[in-house]
Formats: sequence, structure tokens, C-alpha cells
Amino acid sequence: MTVNKLLVVALLLAAALPAQIQTGRIVGTVYDPNKAVVPNAAVVITNTATNQAQSVTTNGAGDFVLTPVNPGVYRVEVTAKGFGTAQVNSVEVVVGQSARVDVDLRIGDTSTRIEVVAATAMLNTESGTLGQEVTNKQIVDLPLNGRSFYELARLTPGATLLPGTGNLLRIRANYESGTSISGVRGTQTSFYLDGVDTTDHHQGGTLIQTSIDALQEFQIQQSEYSAEFRNAGGVLNGTTKSGTNSFHGVLFEFLRNDKLDSRNFFALQRDVLKRNQFGGGIGGPLSIPKLYNGKNRTFFFLNYEGMRQRAGQVFNNLVPSPAEKSGDFSAAGLNTIYDPTNAAPFPGNRIPTSRLSSQAQFFAKYLSDPNSGNRAIFAPSQVLDQDQFTVRVDQTITNNHRAFVRYSFINYQENDPNAFPALGYASLNTRGHNFVAALNSNLKPTLINEARFSYLPNSIDLTAFLQGTNFYTQAGVPGFEDTGHRPGDAGSFPDFGWSGYASLSGSTFDQRPKTQDLKVWEYSDNLTWIKGKHILKFGAQVRHWVPLFTDSGVYEGQWNFNGSITQNPAKPAGTGDAFADFMLGIPTSVGRNFPADWFGGLANYWHFYAQDDFKVSSRLTLNIGLRYEYSPWLDGYKGQVGAILPNSPKPILVQAINLDAQFAAPTANALFGHLTQTCSQAGIAANCTATDKTQFAPRFGFAWRPLDDKTVIRGGYGIFYEVESSGNRVNHNMVPYTLSETVFNDGLRTMATFFQGRPIGGATTAPSLTGGYPNMPMGYDQHWSFGLQRQLPGASVLEVNYVGNRGVNLYEGNPINDPLAGPGSIQARRPYPIFGGITYNGQDNSTIYHALQAKFEKRVSGGLWYLVSYTWSKSINLGNTPSVGGDYAYERAISSFDIPQNLTASAGYELPVGKGKKLLASGNRFANGVLGGWQLQGIVVLRSGRPFTPTISRDVANTGIGGQRPIRLGSGQLSNPTISQWFDKTAFAVPAAYTWGNSGADILREDRFKNLDLSLFKQFRINERCQVQFRAEAFNLTNSPSFSAPGSNIDTAAGGVVTSTISTPRNIQFGLKLNF
Repeated sequence: MTVNKLLVVALLLAAALPAQIQTGRIVGTVYDPNKAVVPNAAVVITNTATNQAQSVTTNGAGDFVLTPVNPGVYRVEVTAKGFGTAQVNSVEVVVGQSARVDVDLRIGDTSTRIEVVAATAMLNTESGTLGQEVTNKQIVDLPLNGRSFYELARLTPGATLLPGTGNLLRIRANYESGTSISGVRGTQTSFYLDGVDTTDHHQGGTLIQTSIDALQEFQIQQSEYSAEFRNAGGVLNGTTKSGTNSFHGVLFEFLRNDKLDSRNFFALQRDVLKRNQFGGGIGGPLSIPKLYNGKNRTFFFLNYEGMRQRAGQVFNNLVPSPAEKSGDFSAAGLNTIYDPTNAAPFPGNRIPTSRLSSQAQFFAKYLSDPNSGNRAIFAPSQVLDQDQFTVRVDQTITNNHRAFVRYSFINYQENDPNAFPALGYASLNTRGHNFVAALNSNLKPTLINEARFSYLPNSIDLTAFLQGTNFYTQAGVPGFEDTGHRPGDAGSFPDFGWSGYASLSGSTFDQRPKTQDLKVWEYSDNLTWIKGKHILKFGAQVRHWVPLFTDSGVYEGQWNFNGSITQNPAKPAGTGDAFADFMLGIPTSVGRNFPADWFGGLANYWHFYAQDDFKVSSRLTLNIGLRYEYSPWLDGYKGQVGAILPNSPKPILVQAINLDAQFAAPTANALFGHLTQTCSQAGIAANCTATDKTQFAPRFGFAWRPLDDKTVIRGGYGIFYEVESSGNRVNHNMVPYTLSETVFNDGLRTMATFFQGRPIGGATTAPSLTGGYPNMPMGYDQHWSFGLQRQLPGASVLEVNYVGNRGVNLYEGNPINDPLAGPGSIQARRPYPIFGGITYNGQDNSTIYHALQAKFEKRVSGGLWYLVSYTWSKSINLGNTPSVGGDYAYERAISSFDIPQNLTASAGYELPVGKGKKLLASGNRFANGVLGGWQLQGIVVLRSGRPFTPTISRDVANTGIGGQRPIRLGSGQLSNPTISQWFDKTAFAVPAAYTWGNSGADILREDRFKNLDLSLFKQFRINERCQVQFRAEAFNLTNSPSFSAPGSNIDTAAGGVVTSTISTPRNIQFGLKLNF
């Protein structure tokens, strides 16, 4: 279906996003002096910033609902015949929440006015949804490393941001920190901005960001949210600012410099760092002098933020010594190496110069020599440049029709250094745009409609290290250049991996040449009908998703050396060295493939829902919803999707056999066309996966006040379908669209001869495959929760919940063609010996999560606020890659993102010093200017360490598969672990030849994470409308190192040794903001 046709259908259906995605509502009941309800009372709410008003009349039960209501502060005015006018001031509406305002009228006429200030809303009395609202003050005041508001997700119980997974300033959240909410995989977290879904369904995360100074509010919905929302992993929901009747703005600059920072724990000196973040924003009424006055009607807001950073990155790698690079392995502690031609030890443990590979010597010169013991430690500078821009215009067309449009843009340029300086830099460039238009219409006082359109294109380009050089020609490795290159790619540096040492790679951080081009159109509409005690909402959403990619894979080759060449043939421990294998130029295996030209596809997602918020009584509200999702698998670009039928005579299934789609297609089809058929020929869906048409997702929640207005018992249950990434749905890695193979050494072939007479596809008759089940079901999660909220003195509230979820039919790549352990030919021991490795993308994973989640929150009073969140949880899954002979029973283990205990505390305090405060209240103007008005804001995070899996470095099972596990003899835990011995390697043993170990997955844990971020700032008043804020911020104030997982190999010197941190060293930042 074309985009134009989709637009027509969407407009006809009014396909939907919910009213409360980027708005809230005001609800309440009007009473007379005897606490009897007052029907037909007129209720008018007015936004105090824009003077925009909305009105409604109470029903027969005295209840009223105003929705949708933009976030902000409102005045509520209630009038009724025979009663005086009641006015409630300072009613705050936040994203996705209902503000309850119950009004008591007094006898009199409407000219009699009684004004009260609304009490701070502390309890959620209207739904069973669990989550956390973050106010604008918290957004702009809290110390946020990188000024990314998604870091605020960690403030809520059940949410874990896993640091150390990438750069916090990257656009996509998966490039930032993994965000797991209530035990669900981070790829299932949804991101919304102004009611628009900005989730990247290819890699997870978000496709667009905006400056925190452009954000009005932020909300985290973690569990039991309504049928309006999809995705099982929670919702991170932001709303941008709009203009008001007065001009307001900000100019800011934040500076960092390494002179004030601390040294990384493992670095020899402080990392170089120079960062500037700068920009500003302005909003107000949009007017044209003498032509148009936009006050009360038209408002604008625009914001720009730029960032320029030059930062050192610490690389701490175990590397061979200069002696080893010359063939000398006689140093103490090194294994005995054997001559593979006669099975005798090399004399003196030295490889004769005449036996050294000239090809190995060529590539070894790119390895750095050790500069600290046996390690090479460097901190080259990384270059980051980012610009982002947002403009928004809001228009009151009539009192019943309001609209807004927004455009956001972000450009991100990064140059990343390699771990080895001789390999230089690779670059990443990302651009994102987002255009949004929305129209809210009050069709009747009880019938409200929202229509919304969004267009979101995003592109990313990556280059390789030393791209443009054919290293094989220079090194004298004939034959490999026959692999072919994608047009425009003249080669790049290969990958070399050797057990026990840091890899020498031209693809660090996935920096092979590749391009991604994503385009998303979204059309939506939402209808709210207020009927008696029911707030009924109906909606649907059409999402047109077009992901296209190129990917070079390992087209320059992945050379593997595991020590088996120089090992004693009997395979005893203490013999063989992987780098010695390399210096002889004899690899164990080499992986290679054709680079991939454009692949991808398109899909149209159709989602519908109905929701009823039913107020059974003044104390009980039920939330009942049903969602239906029609999420077809993508149609492949030029037919490039596939599936696998392992036991079929033609097991390779593709949507179409198109020999023009990829460079590999003619060669691959000539070799393996007899094993290939189209999905239609196999009698299944044309795009190889039938669409699941049974995706009904019921939702239920309740909020009950059994005793008084200070206690609420809440709970709920829901089913949430997972949306798999397009990377899983569109797989070009299938014959005939790619040709990928791992070529094992059939003797003692060296690098100089390895590919002679071996054109790609000719070295083996067993291609590697990656594909899915022909009719893969959609995975889903069941969520449930039960708990209570209790309002306490001092504007505080305590909330305790039990939260659980169970994941069913979740995506997992299952290697179904791993060989059995044993001697002799690896290929002959595979279940399907006509193929190499087969990754069968199926729904074989399952998860279970149980948690006690608690939070204690105090809203601002007396200059103090705080939020303390604690989670005690356990997450188990069946989904780690099998490495015990394909026996999945060994793979039920703690989830890789399991964090048993997680404590996060955030707080803000206005120091009681200066005019009007407890201290120096009568001080002179100078003392007040210097000492008064200071504020402290901070975030503390304390959590358990993540799990990791002990492994062995050698292929003792003789399967060609790395990451094999040892035999477990004890717990492996140490009471006092150190960075030089984090776990007890003596609790594990290398299995006997041709056997598997019995050690499980994720049985040990890395260091606990601990971090304190603090900001100190003060406002200096210039005049009534202009203030300057000076702020100082410290990230990891205590400079406490939190260590990454150690080397996992139990049979190498690097095993058990910690070489990096998941925390950054202390960084100091200064900022200056002009608010007007």
C-alpha cells in the first residue's frame, strides 16, 4: 500500500495515538456544604501561562472530566445556581496523569468568590499504572551527564540504566545506555515525544532527541499502562515546551576541561577532555506588528543546542611483547610451543626467523608494544560534534479546536579512535528529523478528538579504520581480494583474533562501512467519550516503516588463531600459544563474506485499542482496556527476506530469487540454487512469515481508596506484545543474497596460501545461514502488579509494589547446526553437514521476573524535595547461546541484565541562607548576594553488579566454536576480590579433549556500581525579568571506581583480571545560564 493511500485510510479511520500520551486530564467531583453532589455545575479551567480556557459541566453524579489538558499550571473555577463561585489555584497537570480537584461549594450567589490553593497531588487515585513523573524543575536542575533527559529514567523503581555500553551522547539509546524496565529487555522500551512514537525498531532506543531546555515534562511508565500503549518494556514519554503570553527564554553554556577531572583508574594520566555545550531557547506569543496579535491564540517556542567535545578514550589491552612479535616465546609464564610439522617443541621456545610469516610480520607492526607491564594503555582523543534544533508553534483556532506543529533536527558526528593508534580513526554520522502536526477538537462537551501526523527520517553512516587501502595486496595475501568490494569501498583493515590477547581489528565498535536509512510515517487519531461514570477512549495507529541498510560484514576477513597449531597434539594444558600460531601465519579458520548492498523492506503496522476508565464509586476506579495489534513481517527490499526449513530437500527459503539484488547472488545461486526455493513455492506466506492475527492484548487496572483519601491500593494485569527489530525481521544473510563462510584450515595452510584456488564459495560446500522460523509467532509479556500508596506528613508519599512479568515466545537466535564434540572433521559432526553454522531466529526465549519495588517521595516544601527508589528483584531467562552441545537445559540462567538490588536517590535543597531564610535573614545586600540563594541537587545510584560467564580460551570440544565453558569445581567467588584476581580460577578446570564443561551461564558478578552526581547553583537577579544562574556540577563526585567484568577465560593470564571500569572518573562541569 502506498504512503498516499495510507494517509487517506488513516484520515478516514482517524487512526490513533492516545490523548494522554503527551497531555493529562483534570477530574473531580463538586459537592455542596452537606457533601451532596452538585450536578450541572459549570467548570472552567484556565492555563495561567497562556490564558487558554476549557469548560465542561458536571454530570448527574457531580463528576467532571476535562481532557486532553496540556501540561502546566491551571486555575479551576466552578459556578452553580444558588452557590458562590469556587476558584482553585495552582492546579498542576503532568504528562499522562489525572489531577483530581474535588470542589466544595458554599451557599450564596456567583458574585461571592472563594479562592483556595490546590494541595499538591501525591496519590494516583485514578489508575493502576506504575511510573514516575519528572517535573520541569527536576529536568533542568538535576545533574545530567551529557544533558540527556533519558538518564532520568533511572529515578523510577524497576528501571536500570546499564552504563559502560557506549557513549551517552549518541542519538540512539542503544548506543547510549541499555534501559531495562521491570525485567524486560531494553530493546522493548518505547520512546514518545509529543505523543509520537520515536522508537527505533531496528536497534532499539530513540530516533530523535531534544535539549532538556526544550522539554516541559518527562514521564516513565513502567507497568500496567493502559491499552493506549504497546511494547512490554515501559514507556519513556516527553513533552516539549510551548510558548506563553509572555516572552521567556534561556541562553546557556556548559564547560568541561580535563584540568579539573580525575584520572581513569587504569589510565597512566588524565584523559584529555574539552567539552562545550551551548545554546538557548525562546518562546512567547507569535505576533506580526500591525498585522496580527497572537496573544491568547498563537504561541511559539524554539530551541538550539550544540556540543563540541574532544575526549580521551582509555584502551587497556594485553598485547604480545616485542620478543613474541619476533618469534621468541621463552619468557617465564608462557606456554610451551610445538612445531606443527614434527610435533616437537621449538628449541628454546623460539620460532626460527626463517619460519616467521612475512604476512604476520606485516600486520603485527600495527600492534602497539606494551607500555605498562604486559599491557598497552593509550588514551587517544575521540571527536564528538552534535547540533540539535526544535521549533514548535501552538494555535488556538477556536475555543474548541487547538493545533500544534513541531520540527526537530539532530546531527551527530563522531570520530572514534582504534585501540591501537596505528589504525587511526573511523567515523559515524547520524542525522535525524521529526515533523509533527496535531489537531485537538472538542466535538461536544463530552466528545473530544485528537488527530496526529508524524514523519521521522533518520540516517547513519559509518566508515572503517584505514578505509580505502587494500592491505592484502601490500601484505602478500593472494586470493582474498577476489572476495570483491562494495562499489566505493577500496578495502579496509582485516580482523585478527587470538586467544589470550587483545584482538587487532579494523571493526572496533562495529565500525565497518555501512549505511542505514530509516523512514517512518505515522498517522493517528484518538476519540474520547465521557459518558456518565465512564471515560471511554477509542483509537488506532497506522505506522508505515521503511528500513534500508547496507552492511559490509566481515568482507575483509576475520582471521582466527586459537593456539591449537602450536599445541602438543595430546592437547595438555600449558602448551600452545595463539600468537605463536599467528607468527607462523597458520590460522585455525577465516570468516569472510560478500559485502551487502541495500537490503531492508517495508511494513505497515495497524494497531487499535479501546479503553474504559470506569469510576465505580468515589473511591474505586477500574481501568479496563483491550488492544489489538496487526504487525506483519516486513516485505523484503528486492525480496531479501528468508526462512529455514532444516529438514527439507530445499531448506533455504527466500521471498524471491533476485540475482540483481546483491553482489553475491549470481555466485551463491550457482553454488546453492539447488537448495533454494521461494516461500510461496514452499506453501507459506510470500514474505516467509505468516502474520499473527490473534494479537489481542487485554489490560486491567484498579485504584481503590478503602479507608480515607490518604491510602490507595492499586494493581493490574496486562498482556504486551513485543515488536521485534527490523534486524530480526529483515535478514539479508541468506543464500542467494549473501555468501558467508567460515573456512577451516585443512592442514597447515599459511596466510600466503590460504586462499589460493579458493574463491569465495569455492572453499566450502557448506554455507552459513541465518534465518527464521517460517511462521514465527509474536512474543509477548504478561505483566502484573499489586501495591499501595500512603500519603504521609510533610507532602510525602510512600509507595510499595510487588511487580512481576513473564515473557513467552521471545526472540532468540538459536545455533541449530553446532557440531557435536569429538575428534576428526568438524563438518561431518554437524546435524546438517551440508551447511556451516545455522542461526535459527526463533521464539525460543522465555523470561520470568519478580520484584519488590518501593519509593519514598517528598514534593517541594520548605525548599526540600527528594525521591528514593529501591528495587529488590530477580530475572531469569532461557536464552543464552547454548555452548554445552546444544543442550538448552543448561541455558536457563540469571538474565544478563539482572540487577538484584538497585537503589537510586535524588534530591534538591534550597540552602536556608539569605534574605527570608533561617540564616542571615537580615544580612546586608552583599552578604545575601554572595551567600544566599544557593541550591544543591544530587543523584545517588547504588546497585549490584551485572553477571558474567566464565569461559575457556581453547576449542577443547573441537567444534570451531569459541566461548566454551569450563568444568565447575566450586563457586568461583572470592570474599575479597581484587582487580588482579576477581574470581577464583582454581574453582574451574579445562574439560578433557572432545568434551564440554558443565559450568553455567552468568554465574559470577562484576563489581557493584556506585555513583554520586551533584550540582550546586545560584540565581543572581539582574532585574524582575532577568536572572543569571551559575552552576557547578560534579559527576562521580567521590571518584569511586566501579569495575567492569574481568577477563572471563580461566586458562589465560588475562582471566580474572579487571582492566576497565563501568564508571567514569570524576568530571567537573561549570555552567552559566541567562534566564529571561
